[in-house]
Amino acid sequence: MEGWKSGEMNYYLIPGTGIYGGIKVAAGFAEALNRLGAPCCLATPDGTAPAWFQASVATVSHDTALASARVSDNILFSLPHDYPKLKGTAARLVFHCQGTDPLIDPILADPNVALLSCWPQATTYMRDKSGRNPIEVGLFISPCFFYDGAPKLHGTVAFMPRRGRDIAAACQAALPNLRFVPIEDATEADVARVMKSSEYYLATAVNEWFGLPAFEAMAAGCVVLSVPAIGGMDYLRNDSNALVVEPEQLPARLAWISADERHDIRARLRDHAVATAHLFRPAEFHRRLTTLLKSELSYLQT
Repeated sequence: MEGWKSGEMNYYLIPGTGIYGGIKVAAGFAEALNRLGAPCCLATPDGTAPAWFQASVATVSHDTALASARVSDNILFSLPHDYPKLKGTAARLVFHCQGTDPLIDPILADPNVALLSCWPQATTYMRDKSGRNPIEVGLFISPCFFYDGAPKLHGTVAFMPRRGRDIAAACQAALPNLRFVPIEDATEADVARVMKSSEYYLATAVNEWFGLPAFEAMAAGCVVLSVPAIGGMDYLRNDSNALVVEPEQLPARLAWISADERHDIRARLRDHAVATAHLFRPAEFHRRLTTLLKSELSYLQT
């Protein structure tokens, strides 16, 4: 942010340690900052670290972070509900946008909050609302998801029932010949294992801000069938790297693509999906962030 000098410590405040994509994205960003010479620690409510994925980030409690933060420090956050309590701290605030819920609008209106986005749709929304140019830092897919040639289980359909359970159930009822594997309350490693052994992945979270699991499934070599996502539509291309349809059309579309005679179409979708996923490799993310830390994000450096 123009006029800001280098800080001493970066704290990334997250609302908890549960199995949510935003928690993993936050921890991954904090870890990347550390690796690239911008010290950052994660702040959770009680100071415990998330245990469902691998990350090498020091963790402190919210209370410790807020008590320790000084005017030369930065506090990053992504949950808009945290903004009111952070607004009164001495540290500089950095909003790392992971979704364009209108609840973020008061944050965008605050000229003292630096704005980071993770994908183009969020960048556009933030620019339109704030009149400023947010810095698009992007995001990455964990290496464990990238397909390594392991055998796929024929007719296996992975899905996450937490959001869109009824949509998945409709697909199951329509296609009893396929094997549906729910992914629920699983570690990142277990999710990757299921995805890499599955032929298909159903992304059933309607109005998802981005939908990181769909991109992890792309990396894992799945044919991805998705309901429309908000930010994810920047990368989900119907009939190219995925099949994107309205929820009520998903059973018929899955029946169509899983037919034996669609082998070549499935192969093309998988190839394009893996190619898209390569845009989200950690190396690409780190390369972009390295450049930004030398320019627009230099205030995150010590």
